[in-house]
Amino acid sequence: MKKKIAAILMCGVMAASLLTGCGSSDSGSQNTSAGETKAADTQAEGQGTEGTGEEVSAVTLDGSWPAQKVTIGVEAFDTTDEQFLALQEYLDYLTEYYNIEFMYSESIANAEGEMDFIDSCASAGCKAILAYYNVAGAEAIQRTIDQGMYYWGTEQYAADFEDNEMYLGCYTFTEEGKAENGDYLGGYELGYSLGKQGVQHVFYCNGGASFGIQMFIDRQAGFEAGVAAAQAEGAEIQYDASKDVIEGWPGTDDFTAAVGAKLAEDYDGAAVSFNAATLFQPIADAGKNGQIKIAAIGGVNDTYYDAVQNGEISTIVYDCEEVVFGNAVAQILNAVTGHVDKTRTADNKCGKILTYRWTITDTDTFNQIYDYHDGGNYFVSAQDLTNCLAEFNPDVTFEDVAAYYTAFDLDTAIAGIQ
Repeated sequence: MKKKIAAILMCGVMAASLLTGCGSSDSGSQNTSAGETKAADTQAEGQGTEGTGEEVSAVTLDGSWPAQKVTIGVEAFDTTDEQFLALQEYLDYLTEYYNIEFMYSESIANAEGEMDFIDSCASAGCKAILAYYNVAGAEAIQRTIDQGMYYWGTEQYAADFEDNEMYLGCYTFTEEGKAENGDYLGGYELGYSLGKQGVQHVFYCNGGASFGIQMFIDRQAGFEAGVAAAQAEGAEIQYDASKDVIEGWPGTDDFTAAVGAKLAEDYDGAAVSFNAATLFQPIADAGKNGQIKIAAIGGVNDTYYDAVQNGEISTIVYDCEEVVFGNAVAQILNAVTGHVDKTRTADNKCGKILTYRWTITDTDTFNQIYDYHDGGNYFVSAQDLTNCLAEFNPDVTFEDVAAYYTAFDLDTAIAGIQ
């Protein structure tokens, strides 16, 4: 793979008003390769923050800050999921520069498993929970808070905890700068894109929708709306919710049998609300390589690389890990180092950070993002993160942090690496 040069000036592509968000340094917010020296990720004493004239704290990124190690629990629904593995890689990268560590759950199948993990985190001295997943709803948030840990994530219960400073808010997906139901939008892109790409008959793998998990319910509703929207614009795509849905998860006999049955019919498209790699082997076994276009909510990674190059994957709705989920680290580190006010809005409510899902429908865009990450780069590097932390940038506000992460729509991100 072609390697990208590992020094990209990200904030140079952002609007001028956002250059001062998170208090960017005079030299800009520069992404550096994980393979470069840590000296490149060091804040020099007395370095000024743009627009403030204040001095940045003389804490260096040598893994010694914060002074007391911060352990953060991370919940996952599937520890083999490619997106989770990419997030884990980013979080582990941050441990090279900050005195933090992450305690990862096993795959959480039910509310009992989630509560057990929260209890284990408390016993292990975790300071916060990064809820990449939530199955127990508000009960999980309350259990975390009751045990003296901060909680980040799970938007649908944010209103219930917005006045509690132990709840650090969440990300919220956005479209054109407005808060939207991101899972609905993601599902919509799957259905709409396949319709516009000329797919005639599509089946849909709905994951946890049949088990009442809201994110998957929303994705299915969005998918069906996307198909309808494509049809309204003249697409000939056909979908019948009573016949064209495969329920549940891979790894079960019912799922395997259902996929085999669908592949024996006339489908030329498949939409997957989770890891689409589960379809690769069944499609090959059915002798239908190149005959079915797949759209998935997934990652830009090795799992999908070949399938994108050969056209088998035609659409990926991608949540850039360091943007969508990584902002939790800024919130958590500000809170645990005595700056919880930096995680709150002007009216002292929990903060919601708007983030974009990136819909990728062409090989070139996929490859640019893939090559950038493959070169050891992140759209939000360890250096960039310091600009969102009060210990490094005393004048930072929650609004600054939110504006910084919201700026990363797909076009802006791609412009920054070209």
